Amino acid sequence: MAVSSTKKKVHMPGPARAGIGLLIIGAIIVGLGQYMNRGAFSLYGLIMVVCGFVLYMAASIVAKRKGKI
Repeated sequence: MAVSSTKKKVHMPGPARAGIGLLIIGAIIVGLGQYMNRGAFSLYGLIMVVCGFVLYMAASIVAKRKGKI
């Protein structure tokens, strides 16, 4: 049984993809830092998460204003 795709695909901008990637990698680093009791490692991961979130939100807002999404 073939599933037909009637829903339009959302084209995500490159910076938004990079922001999501930073969010995921940063969250993993924070978790590892907490697990190993390394405060500096966790702080580095937290900075990555914040930067990823800001990058994702900025890219999404710009794309919506341009009407690409």
